[in-house]
Amino acid sequence: MSEESGADGEDVPEPARAEVVQSVLRALAEHGYAGLTTKRVAAQSDKSEAFLFYHYDTKEDLVVAFLEWAVERLSRRLAALDDEDPVTRLYAACDLLLGDTDDELDRGINVAMMELLSHAPHNERFHDRLVDYERAVLDDLAGVVQEGIDAGVFRPVDPEATAAYLLMTTDGTAGAVMALGMDDVDAMVRARLFDYVERTVLAEGVDPPADWQ
Repeated sequence: MSEESGADGEDVPEPARAEVVQSVLRALAEHGYAGLTTKRVAAQSDKSEAFLFYHYDTKEDLVVAFLEWAVERLSRRLAALDDEDPVTRLYAACDLLLGDTDDELDRGINVAMMELLSHAPHNERFHDRLVDYERAVLDDLAGVVQEGIDAGVFRPVDPEATAAYLLMTTDGTAGAVMALGMDDVDAMVRARLFDYVERTVLAEGVDPPADWQ
């Protein structure tokens, strides 16, 4: 492969990049990382295997492109909540992190992420991107909690500890529901999680948003 081929994928136009990474997640969900090949990615895509070889050196490069896209997607969705008040933002962020079981893209991303978590301890590129993703979400949640405390709508809880609890709960639930198909636990965890937020985080006299009452 020539040096000017752009084998890191950086020269791929955005529409083509979106097509490629969604093909990667479908192939990951079907075959797992061990069974992932450029041929199987191409089979999920309108792009040829030759196109993939031209823009990406290895299947690891394809997976890294998927991870970066998935992180950017969630970051945009969380950022879209910035104009809401802290109470609405916190509930909406938790709902977003739990995922939508009826959304095939949400389910596919969560299945792929769970698959890659098992490889992260042995793959620095996967590890660093997944840690950056988790840290960014933690910072976002902690920021919302601190904003609510400052506004007097949240109790004076520890923002970082609260954010960690919410993230780990939503991460674990999304994995069990999306990757393992344990759909029956979704409603139960949601009810308990939002009950925790109402009883432990919301200040006295502050009601949950109408959609969560």
